[in-house]
Amino acid sequence: MDPDRSSHPRSSGSGALRRSARALSGRPAVTASNPYLIRRHTKRPAAGAPTAVDLFSGAGGLTLGLVDAGFDVRLSSDWDVACEATHNRNLPQVPFVRTSVENLSGPEILERTGLKAGELDLLVGGPPCQGFSIIGQRQIWDPRNGLVRHFIRIAEELKPRCVVIENVPGLATLEQGAVLREIGRLFNEAGYVVECAELLAAQYGVPQMRWRMFFIAWRLDQGRRGGFPQPTHGSSGIGDLLPNRTISASETKGFLTIGDAIGDLPAIEAGECKDRYEGGPKTAYQVAMRDQQPNDLGNHYAARLAAQNLARIRSLKPGQDWRDLPLALLPGGMQRAHRKDHTRRYRRMKWDGVARSIITRFRDPKSGEYTHPEQHRTISIREAARIQSFPDWFVFEGSYTQQYDQVGNAVPPLLGRAVAVELAKMLRSATDEDAAPVKSRYRMPASIRAAE
Repeated sequence: MDPDRSSHPRSSGSGALRRSARALSGRPAVTASNPYLIRRHTKRPAAGAPTAVDLFSGAGGLTLGLVDAGFDVRLSSDWDVACEATHNRNLPQVPFVRTSVENLSGPEILERTGLKAGELDLLVGGPPCQGFSIIGQRQIWDPRNGLVRHFIRIAEELKPRCVVIENVPGLATLEQGAVLREIGRLFNEAGYVVECAELLAAQYGVPQMRWRMFFIAWRLDQGRRGGFPQPTHGSSGIGDLLPNRTISASETKGFLTIGDAIGDLPAIEAGECKDRYEGGPKTAYQVAMRDQQPNDLGNHYAARLAAQNLARIRSLKPGQDWRDLPLALLPGGMQRAHRKDHTRRYRRMKWDGVARSIITRFRDPKSGEYTHPEQHRTISIREAARIQSFPDWFVFEGSYTQQYDQVGNAVPPLLGRAVAVELAKMLRSATDEDAAPVKSRYRMPASIRAAE
């Protein structure tokens, strides 16, 4: 099989879910009380639903979260042709425009959505993060960083009640906080008061340690602030667990594990694809992921690997990494590396562990902890999508390379839904009130906050 050709043919995070998992037999029915359930929506919501526009929508993770939270998403937009195909397959009721944000204007969006300036409830967007990411080169002159300015320009033209930017935490410290201050200044000049916080996806039912920076800005006449949802998993609050810091096992208690997320998916070899399930779901999370997907399984393809990488993987037990490999199997550059460096390269996952943040390069075992707990391969596209909280009915289009990119760049739908639910409550509230303040090491400087 051509590795770049598209093909679409254990435990649980809480005591209650563990008891639920043990009770499952055959294919259990899905109930609305399952907190991981994201249903397929094919029609727009009834009149009166809060309205939203999603720019830089990518594969549609944030759009999906908005739709499932009850928003009437009037428009999504991205420049990528594969993202457009994925969106049209899975979210056909949401109009999509394939273009760059530089080519979009507020008046055009208003015409397409049937709204007037000031009527849109929520504008959301995740400007491409590669220019800001800690994994990337973090260069402030990267032209992709300028897309944030275009996004806020559109916000100024649309005048929505609330604006949300989602990005990587590395944005906050870029150029000693210059980017953070610039975002605050631009929102201030547009007539918005803005707050920011780092949200950990695992605290909202997403089975991975993925931190994202969220900016939530309210138009001044709304008299509101904040809107960050309180965590639903684990015992820590927003801002208590930070990226690139040691986190103990007790602090991850209650988070969904790799076994919770992908333990029911059929075994495959590197370079193989399977399009049918071979057993039933075992956890509440798996039940939710397989809802409305009787037997077909899309995107369950694992990358073909070179013989030497396969030999390395076969030598590793769950939890082991490059430091446990025989010297002869190490790449030349890593034979001279310090043992304290690159500690997650070639690491094999553990069933009872929490997945690391999914990136676009999860097909490559040296990129991080992306090797299957038992099988001699990296995780499949579907397994990564599960870890991102995309339900199995959500199928990614395009070549395999395009599918890897879409999954790795996506906003986890469950995280997006958590934010959307909180903002919907505030948008519907008749009283002007701030949401409860949250812990954040990167609060916007007082000098650039808009006057209340």
